[in-house]
Amino acid sequence: MSRLPVFLSLVIPTLLALGCGPMVMIPGGELSGTLEAHPSSWAFTDLVDTVQLETRPEDPYSVNIWCVASGDSLYVAGSRDSKWTENASADGRVRLRVEGRLFKLRATEADQPEDIEAFIVASKAKYDFELEPGQRDSAILFRLESR
Repeated sequence: MSRLPVFLSLVIPTLLALGCGPMVMIPGGELSGTLEAHPSSWAFTDLVDTVQLETRPEDPYSVNIWCVASGDSLYVAGSRDSKWTENASADGRVRLRVEGRLFKLRATEADQPEDIEAFIVASKAKYDFELEPGQRDSAILFRLESR
């Protein structure tokens, strides 16, 4: 007897009960949380490994993602061919959820050398992660700003 129907009968209701946010590597929809004003500093995100980013306001699409703060700026990066980066490039209106706190922001491509260097340094410090030179060509960096 197959265990798949039993497994699905347990998993599907659990997924539905968890809401529409992203789960691990599975994208979600509209994020819920307490909407807050743009903070004066993003330093509090240094203590959080993963945040949720929502793109495409007319049909929300959200993902789990890393973020790094540097000075007054907050950065996220991803592959140029991912759905969320395509959405953010087409319409920069995004929402970011950090431990239940929700922020309305604008994602702006950050391709200036000072942005790239700030991201590299902050990513190394927070995640001990560095993009390989070949990976940089397929990546896109966004600075998240108030809107």
